[in-house]
Amino acid sequence: MGVTFIAAIGRTASFSLCGERGSAFWVGTWGYPDIGVYLADCPSAGHDMVALDYRVPGEPSVVHVDQEAGYRIAPLAPDFATFVNGLVSLDEFAW
Repeated sequence: MGVTFIAAIGRTASFSLCGERGSAFWVGTWGYPDIGVYLADCPSAGHDMVALDYRVPGEPSVVHVDQEAGYRIAPLAPDFATFVNGLVSLDEFAW
């Protein structure tokens, strides 16, 4: 799974967490489940997203939500730090 971008913190940029196309946009307009904060887009142009999952008390896990598979939720990392530390550059993949 790839990540196109991680949203900025704030509300002024269109793709910031609280911006015009932030987390609330994905829940309200696209029907993504209201499980937490959608923070990263994938190369599918909005058909799958990465979110912080707040359904369980404590530090949120990071999940992948696939819109084309009925909004299926799949775990990615136990926390945000583990998720970010696991990211690798596109250059590391052989095409």
